[in-house]
Amino acid sequence: MVCTGNLDRSPTAAMVLAEMCAPMWVTSAGTETWARNPVSLELVEEADVICVMEEAHRRHIRDRFGEVHAGKVVVLDVPDNYVCWEDKLIHLLKGKLRIALGLTGSRR
Repeated sequence: MVCTGNLDRSPTAAMVLAEMCAPMWVTSAGTETWARNPVSLELVEEADVICVMEEAHRRHIRDRFGEVHAGKVVVLDVPDNYVCWEDKLIHLLKGKLRIALGLTGSRR
């Protein structure tokens, strides 16, 4: 899960996905150098799928790490106007993650 600062959206998305019992390893990162956990080559190389919150994050991954990794990116279109664990953000992420990752059978 990738957002700008790894402060609100991507950590919330990672925890939401873990609570949905998704059968995958999940972490979060940010595109800025000041991010809590900056996105790195190691993270993008290990990822099978990279969910980003905005198109700008997809471009960042493509420009910094190349097209091969940009091909793993799914843009969730979650604007930067939420705070961590906000109910509206959780609800939005659950729906978008189910669709983006094919988790339609998830019970939570």
